[in-house]
Amino acid sequence: MTFKRVLTTTSAMALIAAPALADVTAQDVWTDWQDLLDSYGATVSTGSQNQSGGTLTINDLSTTFNVEGGTMALNIGDISFTEQGDGTVRITMPDTMPFDMDITDPNGKKGKVGFTLSQPGAMLIASGDPANLRYDFDYPTMSLGDFTIEGDEVPADMPLTIDMVASGITGFMSLKSGDIRAYESESTVASIAMNMSFDDPAEGSGNFRLSMSDLTQAVRGTFADIEMNMSAAAMAQAGLSQSGTGTYGPSTFEFAADGPEGSMEFAAAAEGGTIDVNFGMDGLNYGGITNGIAMTVGGSAIPFPMPLTFAMAKSEGRIIMPMVPNPDAEQDFGIVMTLEGLQIDNILWSMFDPAGQLPRDPATLVVDLGGSVILTEDFTSPEYAENMNAAPPGTIESLDINSIQLKLAGAELTGDGDFAFNNAMGMPVPSGTANLMLKGGNTLLDTLVGMGLVPEDQAMGARMMLGLFARPGEGPDTLVSTIEVNEDGSILANGQRIK
Repeated sequence: MTFKRVLTTTSAMALIAAPALADVTAQDVWTDWQDLLDSYGATVSTGSQNQSGGTLTINDLSTTFNVEGGTMALNIGDISFTEQGDGTVRITMPDTMPFDMDITDPNGKKGKVGFTLSQPGAMLIASGDPANLRYDFDYPTMSLGDFTIEGDEVPADMPLTIDMVASGITGFMSLKSGDIRAYESESTVASIAMNMSFDDPAEGSGNFRLSMSDLTQAVRGTFADIEMNMSAAAMAQAGLSQSGTGTYGPSTFEFAADGPEGSMEFAAAAEGGTIDVNFGMDGLNYGGITNGIAMTVGGSAIPFPMPLTFAMAKSEGRIIMPMVPNPDAEQDFGIVMTLEGLQIDNILWSMFDPAGQLPRDPATLVVDLGGSVILTEDFTSPEYAENMNAAPPGTIESLDINSIQLKLAGAELTGDGDFAFNNAMGMPVPSGTANLMLKGGNTLLDTLVGMGLVPEDQAMGARMMLGLFARPGEGPDTLVSTIEVNEDGSILANGQRIK
């Protein structure tokens, strides 16, 4: 099952696991739940429903979702909706609820995943009016445990344990009624911890730990009538959308494994970061920044006498891509990757530079690309992904090199450019200009020659090549180059034709 399926399913279930001044009844809230679950294609079953005074009790409540390759069931049990006399309704659910997911892969092999959701002391209050309901929630703790994995190819005694605990969860979600339901939500989470371990006499043992603290999120969007086997593009066309931001504080990640090939350990920590996402008819725009990263790699499987350490001031990534086909209009795409202030362990430096002749300043890599495409196929559909002979889902129309930067060992390469593509011949033919600048390149080359890492004749060839493509720029040891690509296939460097 893809991450997209899990994300959309859990978005709906967050309302179940998750005060304005107006009157709302117990029946109003129960009806709202059923409408929302129905919009996600869920099958709802109950044992009985009883109204006593201001309390509506639903016995033996369960829901089943159709997911790709199988089903997912949540057995909620007994749940009550109690009118509190102030226009609000308190929802009381069991402290523990079991999840079961049955999956069949494309080859017909069956599997089952189960776990238990625990939420002792949970508070969930509904308020507002039937057309505009708001749910305020407060969960002291929420945990997932009792994981079980069964299947045709899974050992009956699979030695795997998983548990996850979140604490201090507070916030709200508001919902408007309608065929396409608008929602808004804000929440904070004090901490999240996840542990996973395995121990197999034949394969070895290992454990994984993740912790995060001070999480916040603010999101708004729309629910719509969808089915879990829909593609992402089809969901957007049906009316599903989401726009949100999130932040997180100090976080850690640890992994250790010990097996027949030796041991390996990896640990990482970060000061915090941000995440933002937009999903809808305009496609997907997802990105994030992580600050203050420290990493350690070690173990007997690593050919070094001691663990290696790395650090990075900032890591940033973003992907922008269209998903809904539109053969009549160009749509934007983009990709951003930034590694800023990367510090490499001195053990690695000393392997090829024991005398410290190369500057060891932190390195930086920036790739910022954008452009436009015409999308003709729904590449998010399972049918397209499974067709190995499928044609490209569209054509590239333009490419913008917003920024290129590589800073390492005292040298720095920067660049930008813009290109358009002519697709009339079936293959994209580019035309445009790229601007490049290299600072400190000759000094770095001289140092590498002096260290014996680059032979003098190869260095001479490199300088001759630079002379063909580049000209002196402002400042010492600076080269600049303007590369022009024309539709007729000719290429010019600084006005001189090289092809």
